[in-house]
Amino acid sequence: MTLRLSKHLTLAETDFGAAMLDQRSGKYWQLNPTAAVVARTLLDGGTPEDAVRAVTTRFDVDEARASADVHGLVEAMRAAGVVQG
Repeated sequence: MTLRLSKHLTLAETDFGAAMLDQRSGKYWQLNPTAAVVARTLLDGGTPEDAVRAVTTRFDVDEARASADVHGLVEAMRAAGVVQG
């Protein structure tokens, strides 16, 4: 299943990761570099599994840890209503 960021969200790269703004509520999240890779992968149409591969390619982390972190972030984003799918 492909997830996508909700239409009312914008993602801006920063020197320290990214900032995600919910234009509907005015809430924003500061994303560390790892979370920024995950969000960018999802925004580009990737799946959570694609995000795991992106994280393990870019950072020194094993697949099990990356998978747990990606799925945890996705669940947190679902709970906040910032992803669809």
